[in-house]
Amino acid sequence: MLMKFDNHLPLAALDVIGAGQTGGWGKIAISVEARSVKFTDAVAAPASPNAWCYIRQGSPQERAVSLENYLGPIVNVTRGRPLEVVWINRIGSMPAEKPGDARSLAMPPIDPPPMDLAEDIDQYKSMNYPVGVVAHLHGAKARPDSDGWPLSPASFEGNPYGMPAYRSYCYPNDQRAAMLWFHDHGMDNTAVQVHAGLAGLYFVRDNSDAELFHLIGDETQELPLVIQDRCLNADGAGVSYLKGVPLQKDPATGKRSFIRPEFLGDTILVNGRPWPHAHVNPKIYRLRILNGSNARSYALTLADPDGKIGGKIWYGDLLTAIGNDGGLFSRGEKLEELDYLLLAPGERLDVLLDLTQIDNDVLGSLHLVNLSIAGYDPAQPEQEPIFQNDANSVFAPGTPEALKAIAFTQKSDGPHADLPLANVMEFRIVDAAHTHGAGGAAAPAAHHAAAASPLDRVTLDKILLRYADDESFRWDASKPALTRANADAPVVRNRFVLLMNDTAGKADVEPVNPITGAPWRDTQMWELRPSTAPAGDASAFAVPFDAKLATPWEEGQPAAGVAYQVSRAFFFEPADPNPPHAARHADPLWPLATDNVDPAGYPPIFRYAHLYRHNPAAGRAVIRPREGSYERWYVANIGNDQEHLADGLPDMHPFHMHLVNFVVLRRFRLRKDASENSVFARIERRLDFDSVVRHDTVRIQSNELVELLVHFPRGYTGVYPYHCHLVEHEDMGMMLHFDVQPQGAP
Repeated sequence: MLMKFDNHLPLAALDVIGAGQTGGWGKIAISVEARSVKFTDAVAAPASPNAWCYIRQGSPQERAVSLENYLGPIVNVTRGRPLEVVWINRIGSMPAEKPGDARSLAMPPIDPPPMDLAEDIDQYKSMNYPVGVVAHLHGAKARPDSDGWPLSPASFEGNPYGMPAYRSYCYPNDQRAAMLWFHDHGMDNTAVQVHAGLAGLYFVRDNSDAELFHLIGDETQELPLVIQDRCLNADGAGVSYLKGVPLQKDPATGKRSFIRPEFLGDTILVNGRPWPHAHVNPKIYRLRILNGSNARSYALTLADPDGKIGGKIWYGDLLTAIGNDGGLFSRGEKLEELDYLLLAPGERLDVLLDLTQIDNDVLGSLHLVNLSIAGYDPAQPEQEPIFQNDANSVFAPGTPEALKAIAFTQKSDGPHADLPLANVMEFRIVDAAHTHGAGGAAAPAAHHAAAASPLDRVTLDKILLRYADDESFRWDASKPALTRANADAPVVRNRFVLLMNDTAGKADVEPVNPITGAPWRDTQMWELRPSTAPAGDASAFAVPFDAKLATPWEEGQPAAGVAYQVSRAFFFEPADPNPPHAARHADPLWPLATDNVDPAGYPPIFRYAHLYRHNPAAGRAVIRPREGSYERWYVANIGNDQEHLADGLPDMHPFHMHLVNFVVLRRFRLRKDASENSVFARIERRLDFDSVVRHDTVRIQSNELVELLVHFPRGYTGVYPYHCHLVEHEDMGMMLHFDVQPQGAP
């Protein structure tokens, strides 16, 4: 049984590749393997594999009988020096049930949902079974053939589809210094395959890193923190995915369904360990934080629940945000005592933790806490722990609810008994006269160490500003919004994308969506166009926002009852924009076929994708920006049930675009006015960093709309996905793609 913060933060157990090890045009090989790993310090790795892992060839992990950690390598590269990575699949296949049946990739050893759920859940019938693994370097500028196209997997040896068992990707690394991460991106199977362990970190480094390390001390004061949630088995030797996506059964029909489709776990892991601790000195630390969870958002701050260090509880003022997924900010953002930082799945934060203010005579510990748990009531212990994944559901620091949350300990029969529910990890502050490894025990130093200096904010901001504007995406936050792009590259197009996820309730009474002519699904992503339908046409619908799609030089604005139609609703579609519903299912190339396997034994979407890659005109038109251009994208997260706006519906969606960076220019929230017409109103939240930083992933919370300035860099043309990064939503259809055109294309 785990007790409070018994686990050490694992750092030495990770396979770290230094920037100098790869060199110019370096090359490494990383394989995907089923391995036996430890999930806690106290429980040995089992004899049988309990995770899927990225294993670098030539690393100590390659030869180990069992692993200390499931996370993949930490790859450090130097900006401008390309790296080739060969991704190799060593996972086998499932045996065919009978001769002639198609084989699928083996299921990961994490108690995944049973394959026969397709018999009960209609949405599962439209999802493709796994045929391989796909490595995507999240945040990278890479050519399409190295981006991790979901339909180009490394399949298993001897697969009947003619797919290779490895893929060789080249990463130019011609981008700003930033924290990227790689993870699986297999079509319709990303959720379970990432959850099985397929994730690792990738740092693009330049002189900004050296200057920052010199400012705070040295590179040993950088701590990568990968935060994920899991459900540990009772013996602590493995995890259960199915426990985090609980099923319910209809007593009348006996059919199973999900209580919710997203995975939410009852145990928080950092770097692969539940609620660990790290030994730190009263120095300045650079925390490189990744939310690697499937669906959970985090509202992070620091707290001393007992008030032993300085007589207060909340220590947000020890944190300074200096970067995110797009790289360094142009200036540091110091938090106030009661501030917190929101982090949705896929997002990263670069944060300085200044412990020099801690008196050496009053040392103790600080907890990194997650206050995005407002859906859980400790007074009702039978309720499922930490239910909410929406970042709107936050107990604000300083409130009685937040104090109860960080002091409350979860009671259960599992291995996580007596651990603080809202906590993420513990920083144990030891005297500066002691040396330490952040994940290990402190030891006496040979001599008394000098006290570290407080953070020099003037020098910090000079460093940040020096590296703020150093690539093709020019951004000057001091200028008006529409002049911040290059003068010779104005905004050339407006786009409108709608995220929907509360549509499933219509399925019982209306099996075909009247807007798209296709089956209702739990999650949908629609590209919109102005409506040309006659009055009363069911394919037209109103949105209270005018995206100015016909006049891209104008900014969009809230407006009542603007009519739109769906231009595109699925990752791939037949050429005919409106075939009859029955004809869609008769077409063996249609990705929403009623059976997962077409008569030839091939997953239908993979077969269609093969045709599409060789003949892009075969599918309905997609968004086609030009390389080097800027576009304005409006992305709205609203549902079809406007009666429940106050209930926090629908879910928050982290919107991720491959290849590109973007800036959030404006943010709006849907509300109801006195006449009961839904309208969007402008909102601002200081710590969302809107208008001042670049992203590749952005939280779009319930009933919000964001305006994005998107830059498509020169030298990168071809097809790239964009999707919701709640990976269960991505698997269920919340993913589309854009096709970047050459500069001179007609």
